[in-house]
Amino acid sequence: LDAKMKKRVADACANGCVPRHVSSVDTKTGVISINIIDVPHNHVFATTPPSCECVRFFTERHKKYPLIVQGPSAGADSTASALLAELLNLMRTKIGTRPGELSRN
Repeated sequence: LDAKMKKRVADACANGCVPRHVSSVDTKTGVISINIIDVPHNHVFATTPPSCECVRFFTERHKKYPLIVQGPSAGADSTASALLAELLNLMRTKIGTRPGELSRN
């Protein structure tokens, strides 16, 4: 498998591309696909840093130029902020809000 992927990367590079793992959801047909495709070096999927996600939305309004949402998918920062958000949500729903200061001396 390593040799096969090494060749795939070399072939893509020879064509000015890089292989990327790309998922697609067609809401009209309900078709979901997950493929490794070659994208040009300057494509947003090629320039997105590791451990970041990039989602493109093609809509009626964004036909020619898709709406792009990009950000961390994993890592200490996003995990910590997700945990903090969940903790605050649990506190708000289980305990309720209380007036006053957050910390007491």
